[in-house]
Amino acid sequence: MNKENNVFGWLPCSVVFVSTAHGEERDIMTATAMFVSEKEPLLLISVAKNHLTEKLITHSGKFTVVIAGQEQRQLALQLGSLKGEGVDKFEHFSVKTIPAATGEALIPDGAASWLTCKIESSQEITGYQLFIGRVIKQNDTGKPPLVWQKDGFFSLTPV
Repeated sequence: MNKENNVFGWLPCSVVFVSTAHGEERDIMTATAMFVSEKEPLLLISVAKNHLTEKLITHSGKFTVVIAGQEQRQLALQLGSLKGEGVDKFEHFSVKTIPAATGEALIPDGAASWLTCKIESSQEITGYQLFIGRVIKQNDTGKPPLVWQKDGFFSLTPV
């Protein structure tokens, strides 16, 4: 599949970070997420098997989907460029965060919104772990979200 016929680029999606913590460890990564149901607040994410984020989600039983704000393009690129093993990405990239309770996932300052989820279901597929999470806490900052389509970033504002 080449760039011209890669249909996955045609489908616009919110730029999200998956943030998680367990014990003294924490991690954040650029990811994709989608809702499973409008009736029930369920989200689906996939993370690479045996990476730090996957391990922390499995051990903690929860994760936070952070919808990137329009000013977080550079952060999305940075967090997508580095694995969490052996490095604290929050420190490495000097990510400013909003205050969080001890042991809770950190939220980058400037996010459009975030949804903390408790794992409802998990399924392994080739090289990835799929997590369906039930939203247990959420917040909307009112900032426009960042959207990705066809290798480009866009700000989402009302028309």
